[in-house]
Amino acid sequence: MSDRIGSRYVPSTQIVSFPHGTLHYGDDVFLSRKVLLYRKTVRHPQHGDIYIRSLHDKAAFIHDGFHHILDTSVSEDAVTIILQAKSGSLFSSLISNRKWPFSAVVEMISDLGVSLLDALEERITGFSVRPENLWLSDHNKLSVINYWEDDEDQEQSAIGLCRLMIGLLTGGEPITDTFEVMHTTLERTPIPSATMEQKQALIRVIKFICHGQSSLSSLVFGLRSLPPTITSTTTVASAESSSREQDWVMDSSQPPDPLPPPRDLDDVDRIHNNHTFAKVALSAATTLVVGGIVVWAVWPSSSPKIVEKVVIVSPSPTASIVTTASPSASAKPVLAGADSEETVVPNLVGQTQEAAEKMALAAGLHYNFFIEASTLPKGTVSKQDPKPGTNSLQGENVTFWVSKGSQ
Repeated sequence: MSDRIGSRYVPSTQIVSFPHGTLHYGDDVFLSRKVLLYRKTVRHPQHGDIYIRSLHDKAAFIHDGFHHILDTSVSEDAVTIILQAKSGSLFSSLISNRKWPFSAVVEMISDLGVSLLDALEERITGFSVRPENLWLSDHNKLSVINYWEDDEDQEQSAIGLCRLMIGLLTGGEPITDTFEVMHTTLERTPIPSATMEQKQALIRVIKFICHGQSSLSSLVFGLRSLPPTITSTTTVASAESSSREQDWVMDSSQPPDPLPPPRDLDDVDRIHNNHTFAKVALSAATTLVVGGIVVWAVWPSSSPKIVEKVVIVSPSPTASIVTTASPSASAKPVLAGADSEETVVPNLVGQTQEAAEKMALAAGLHYNFFIEASTLPKGTVSKQDPKPGTNSLQGENVTFWVSKGSQ
């Protein structure tokens, strides 16, 4: 692999330094576009070639929540990954400069969690969700920069998202507590932008994640099921009321329309006679209609009356997670709440898709499943998340993968 740094890709300002490399802004002079350049030092060019070959599967992954790998370059002492550039800034540079409201944090983290679930489907896992490895767009969407190198367990996946979320809600300071007691930091810190109900619900979701009783999909589902923020609705209603009041004041300040000229006495008599005739006609028509209804009501019918009772069912809103299937309509969904009962995640591996669905529902769990190529027979469950035997609550999610046979 040739070295194209300096000829095609020109690095400029350094953005951040990682444990194993550095990230720079750059320009693609051939295509006249901005790029990001991740540079990693290697001891020998052969090591660089091996490193590049290890990226083959991940380079084919294209997703809005990740910076797509555009190209690679190898020199004698370094390897460079050319990444897609997005609008916005490095997330770590913005944390201490902004106040993050509760609703914005929950939305950002849940959206990022959906991106992680999509990557999990392609077996791309282990990467960091530290602020230094995240990019915030101008539309407040987070994306992952380096998704091909692994980080510590507590900085990735669901636990990493919880650590990031707690840091944002408590002032942007790094969370140093072990993941088992991470939720206590949130308990001690006031969150003015959240109601007590929202805070307690979030603490409960994080506690189950930190204790290993919930998975990434359960975290996303839990975040999207949090109590809504009422203040925003009240603000909108108040603004609309204020706008209507302002419009009324503006209208009342305008001069009234001039009165029409007085009519002649002959015109007044004609109008009065017309009104009298209209009243008599309306009264006669009303009498005929009422009489017809009474006759129809008391007239005996030759056929029995059929009474139809129409019941309108309004389905309760549920959080939408990126899935390829949902429970059948006959199953009654159970949302995880304060009164939810504990359950144990069943072993779905090796079962057929239909059997796995029934087992998940029997345990009181929601389920999502993905179809993927596998050496197992078609329709057989190849893996699941969370693992069998994990303690959970009714209404939580279990995700499993169904084989579509070898390709």
